[in-house]
Amino acid sequence: MVVDQSRKIFHESWYRIAKEKVALRSTVRIHRQLYRGVLWYVLYEPFTNQHFRFRENTYRFISRLSPNKTIEEIWIELLKEFPDDAPGQGEIIELLSSLYQSNMLHYSGTGDGSRLFERNSKKKKKKIRSTLLNIFFLRIPLVDPDPLLKRLMPLIRIVISKPILLLWLLTVGFGIKIGIENFDILRDEAQGFLAPTNLVWIYVCTVFIKIIHEFGHSFAVRRFGGEVHTLGVMFMLLAPLPYMDATAAWSFREKRKRVLVGFGGILFELFIAALALIVWSNVGGGMIKPIAYNVFFIASISTLLFNANPLMRFDGYYILSDILDTPNLQQHSKMHLKYLLEKYAFRKTNPKPVATTLSEGFLYAFYGVASSIYRIILFTGIVIAISKHFLILSVIMGLSLLLTMIVIPFCHFLRYIFVSPDLLRVRTRAVSSTFIFSGILGVILFLIPAPDTFTAPGILEALKYETIINKTTGQMKAIPIQTETYVQSGESLFILENPLLEHEIEEKRAALKENNLQYRKALHISPENMHPISKRTEVLKQESDKLLADKSNLSLKSPFSGIWISKDISNFDGKWIQKGDSMGILIDTSAFQFTAVVSQEEVSRLFASSFRKISVRMSGNAFTEIPVQSLRIIPIARSDLPSEALGWYGGGEIEVQSNSNIQTTEPFYLVHALLEKKSPVLYLQGRSGKIRFMLGYQSLARQGFRKWRQAMQKYYRI
Repeated sequence: MVVDQSRKIFHESWYRIAKEKVALRSTVRIHRQLYRGVLWYVLYEPFTNQHFRFRENTYRFISRLSPNKTIEEIWIELLKEFPDDAPGQGEIIELLSSLYQSNMLHYSGTGDGSRLFERNSKKKKKKIRSTLLNIFFLRIPLVDPDPLLKRLMPLIRIVISKPILLLWLLTVGFGIKIGIENFDILRDEAQGFLAPTNLVWIYVCTVFIKIIHEFGHSFAVRRFGGEVHTLGVMFMLLAPLPYMDATAAWSFREKRKRVLVGFGGILFELFIAALALIVWSNVGGGMIKPIAYNVFFIASISTLLFNANPLMRFDGYYILSDILDTPNLQQHSKMHLKYLLEKYAFRKTNPKPVATTLSEGFLYAFYGVASSIYRIILFTGIVIAISKHFLILSVIMGLSLLLTMIVIPFCHFLRYIFVSPDLLRVRTRAVSSTFIFSGILGVILFLIPAPDTFTAPGILEALKYETIINKTTGQMKAIPIQTETYVQSGESLFILENPLLEHEIEEKRAALKENNLQYRKALHISPENMHPISKRTEVLKQESDKLLADKSNLSLKSPFSGIWISKDISNFDGKWIQKGDSMGILIDTSAFQFTAVVSQEEVSRLFASSFRKISVRMSGNAFTEIPVQSLRIIPIARSDLPSEALGWYGGGEIEVQSNSNIQTTEPFYLVHALLEKKSPVLYLQGRSGKIRFMLGYQSLARQGFRKWRQAMQKYYRI
C-alpha cells in the first residue's frame, strides 16, 4: 500500500490509544443527510444538545466502535476493506477527541490511552479564551425552554401554517408599500436614531424584537420535530440580548426544513417590522410613533445587515450553507485560502486541498475574502456612527475591533509562519515570501508617489442660454422647429394667430382716422379743441404700435443661434398660449462651463496648491475626459446648490436639509471650469458629472493620514 502523506496515515501518538476500546453512548442518535449528492451523517446527543457532522468514510469507523474491539482492530479492518478511503491515524485521534469533547463516547479505559483526551481540556480553555476575545458575540446559556415549547405546540402549529403565510405576505407587502411612499421621511428620521435620548428605547425594542426572533427559530425547530434546550444571553456589540440554540435543525434530513428554520427568525422580524411601520404611518404623535419607528428600524435594518446577510455567521450564513449544500462554509473558506497560500505563495509540495471542484474552490475563495472585508467595513461603520454621539464608547469598541480583527489574526499568522509544523519544509520560503510581500506593500504605501487627486460633483451649463417667453397671446398655428434642433438667429420657433388682435388693430386704425378728421375740423371751427385731440392721437398711436408689436410677436423668433429645447412642444399644437408662458430654452453651444460643488475640507487645497491637471467626466461617459481651459473659484461659502440634481432628493451625493431640495446641511464653495469643445461628449444643459483635480504626487500613506486628520477635525474637533 502506498502511503499518502497528505492523509496523515500514521501518527506518533497512535500507540497510546491503539489497544483501547470505546463505543458511542446509547443515547446518541444518527441522521443521514445529502449535500450535493454526497452522503453525510449527523450525530446528535439530546442530553447535551451536541451535534457532530461527518462524511461516509468517517461513519464507517464510527459505526464499528464497540466495547469488543480495539481501535486498532477497527482501523486495520477499514484499511483492508477501503485501502484508498480509510481515515488516517491522525484523523481518528482528532475524531475521537471531538466526540469525547461532545460527550458522545463511552470510554472506560484508564491507562495510557487517557492521554488521548488531554487535549480536551486544552480545547475547552482555547474555546473560553476565544469566546472572551470575541467579546462582541459572547454567549452565556441560562435555561432550557423546551418544556415551554412543548406546551405551546398548538400555537406553533397555527403560526407555522399556510393561512398565516398568506397573512404574512399581505402584511409585509403592505408595509413595503408604506415604506416606499414614505421613504424620504423614514430616511430623515434615521438621522436621530442614535441620539442619547433614544438609547433606552432602542435597547428595549431590540430585546423585544430579538425575543420574537429567537422564538421564530424555536417554533420552526419544534414544528419539524426538533428540540431546543438552550435559552441564554448573547452580548452583541456589548449589549446583552436573548438567544436560543436551534442547532437541532442540523439533524433534519430535508433541506427545506433546515432552510425554513434559518428563515424563522427573519420572517418573524419582518412581520413585526411591517406591523410597526403600519402603526407608525397611522398615528399622529405621542410616544407610540417613535417607538413604532424604533421597532421598524431595528427589525428591518438589523435583519438586512446581520441576520439575513450570509457574509456574517448568523441566519443568512446557515441558510446559504444549506441552499448550496456546503456545510462549514466559513471554516472551509479559511482552509481553502490557507491552501492557496501554501500552494502558490509558499510552494508547498503537498498542501491539503479543501475544494473538490473548480466552482467550489471559487466559492470558498470568494466567500472567505468577501466575508472578512464585509465584517471590517460593517463594524468600522458602526463604530464611526456611534462615535458621533458617544466618543468614549466608540474608542473602546474601536480598540476591541482592532484587537480581535487585526492584531490577534496578525499574531496568529506570525505564529503560523514561524512555528507551525505545517511549514516545516518550506519555512525559509514562507518567511522570505512574507517579508518580501510586506516590503513591497510598505514601499507602495510609504515610498512610491501616487497621484494626489480629489473629485467634486457638478453640472454642465452653457455660458449663454435664455428661457424663451411668449410675448403675446394667441393660438398655436404652426411649429416650424422641433425640439433639440439647432436654429439660427432670427429663425421662427413658433407661429401664433389671434383674429381678435386683427380686429383690435383695425379698430385702432379707424379710431386714428376719425381722430385726424376731428383734428382738421377743429383747425377751422374750434382751435381750442386741437390740443386734447392731439393728445388722444398720441395715445391711439401708442396703442396701435403695441398691437402691431403683438402681431409681430405672433411669430416667436430665436434671439441668437443655438439649440432649441422645448419639452412640451407636442402639447402646444392648436392650444391657446398666454402671454408670459415659458415656451422652452435656447442654449448657445459655442461655450460651456462646468459648475462644481467643493466641500470645505477640499477647497483650501485649491487655493494652496498648483494644479497639475484638471478634467471633467460626465455621467454616462465616464471613460471620456473633457479638458478644462480655465478655472474660476468663487471665494464665498454658499448653502444653495446650483441644481437640485446635485442633492440627495435629486439623486446626487450632497446632503441637503429635510425641508429643502437645494439647501445643504454644510456650506460649500462653487468652482466654474470653462471646458474645451474638442470632446465627443454630448453637451447637454444641466447634465451632471464630476470634476477631477490632480494636485501633484504623494504617497498613499500620507494621503490617508491627511484624510484621517480631516475627519478628526471635522467630527471631533481634534
